[in-house]
Amino acid sequence: MGDARLDLTRDRESLVGLLRKRGLSIKGLDEKTREDLRQFLDYLCNSRGLSLNDVAKLVGNKTSGYTSWVCKQLGVAVRPFEEARLKGIREKRRKYERRPFDGTDADRAYMLGLRHGDLSVSRPWRGVVRVSTSTTHPKMVQLFRSLFEPYGHVYQHPRYKKDTRTYEWNISVILDDSFSFLFQEFPEVESWLMGSDSRVLAYLSGFLDAEGSILVTHNVRGGIVTFVDYFNENKRLLEWIRDRAKRMGLGCSLRVNKPVGRGKTGFHLNHNKEYWQLSIFGARSIIGFIQSLAPRHPEKVQRRLLALQTEGKTKYEEVSYLVISLRTSIRNEVLEFVKLAETSYLERHPNPTPLTE
Repeated sequence: MGDARLDLTRDRESLVGLLRKRGLSIKGLDEKTREDLRQFLDYLCNSRGLSLNDVAKLVGNKTSGYTSWVCKQLGVAVRPFEEARLKGIREKRRKYERRPFDGTDADRAYMLGLRHGDLSVSRPWRGVVRVSTSTTHPKMVQLFRSLFEPYGHVYQHPRYKKDTRTYEWNISVILDDSFSFLFQEFPEVESWLMGSDSRVLAYLSGFLDAEGSILVTHNVRGGIVTFVDYFNENKRLLEWIRDRAKRMGLGCSLRVNKPVGRGKTGFHLNHNKEYWQLSIFGARSIIGFIQSLAPRHPEKVQRRLLALQTEGKTKYEEVSYLVISLRTSIRNEVLEFVKLAETSYLERHPNPTPLTE
């Protein structure tokens, strides 16, 4: 062990450089260097009260998992995560504070519908909930931010998908543990949803925003036809929605949209599960059903308004220009957003896998 105390003013830069070293081996360090590094980390974590994440940021190119590993290797005791987090907030060192869920039952039902359709949830460490999704739609990012930014910081990063050789955006947020209800799967909340019509409609609205669409088209006679479509691998869930729709006097068609096996359209991916489509329709009652839904996804809001504008009209030609305009606008927004993802990804990754071969 070194005879002298660590001189932080002299040795800090060299120790930070050591922590940045790729493939650092604690066992391979000489005894004095190992002790200097232990004193340095003990000072940061216990004297200064920095969290493992703060230390990782100080190092510059590491994660809290890495700093945790180094501390364990050197025998440096660190404070529990929650204690460090609260201390950081009190001292205004931590940039983002997580706030507890304070929404209504309808908000909770809506979020569950969105979660069961499109969101991934995990627990990266005790006491927090991570929510994430990937998308090519700018309006989905807008929705995600509007929902979760009041409760935590939303991260957004470009992503390259090797299987499809396409670009998209990944968005995520670390939330307070009060969002643990998002871990509940549909069978766990079915009876709770059924206890209130407002919860059912909120859930259907959230699921629509995740895995649904409102479609205005025409039949062979040039008349207006309006559908509400839901898509998912969970047939049981779609059957539940079908039963709710039938009780409202609506017509329904549940069928396989993509079978198991090699896909014949899109990116030609293999499907491990059947992907189902539920179409809801009804010449006299579909508008009332659409009116009862309250989507928050800006694109779905636009589609809902378009569908409501068809009320009282019979010929598709009366609304065709609105349908085409909306469809073109959505397509152009997605293309621009994907291009931005590609540009941003290539700026961060100098040697990416090429989009085309």
